Amino acid sequence: MKRNLLVFGIILSVGLITSCGDDDSDAPPPHEVGVWELDSYILTNLPSDYASNEGVILLLDDLSFGGISFESYTLELMTNGTYTRKIEVPGPSINDDGTWLLDDDDLVLDSEDSDTDEEFGVERNEDDQLWLSQDVQFALIKDSVLDTLTQEYVDNITQEEFNALFDNVNLDLVYAFER
Repeated sequence: MKRNLLVFGIILSVGLITSCGDDDSDAPPPHEVGVWELDSYILTNLPSDYASNEGVILLLDDLSFGGISFESYTLELMTNGTYTRKIEVPGPSINDDGTWLLDDDDLVLDSEDSDTDEEFGVERNEDDQLWLSQDVQFALIKDSVLDTLTQEYVDNITQEEFNALFDNVNLDLVYAFER
């Protein structure tokens, strides 16, 4: 009888150890894992002189980087800590691979093609939305000036005078990704 209890105890212990090990490998991946499509951009954290632009939503083709607008932007975060990014622009698309790390309120992308990590602040992290932000400079017109402008005035000034209305402003550009 003692021998049977000993054998049963060993079998039970081995079963518990094995099942505990299985729990770790069967854990669901973090919800950040998957394919994310850039839906829009959002302007945030603007200085008070430019507050009328706070929360402005821009579609992909409303914004250009160096004169190039994105047609689509896909970011795939994989369970093994790697990522693939594909950005469709006029001409050849931009493809990027590397590793990713979610560190508190930051998502860090370490590209295989660059020596510099790309760091994003995580503004929203939900099952169907991932909002990532970066500090950028935008050319904006002060609210006080914008309030006094008329279309007639703008139509009658030179391009140089029009450009002089804009200031370079530091703000957060939020990349609003969705599944």
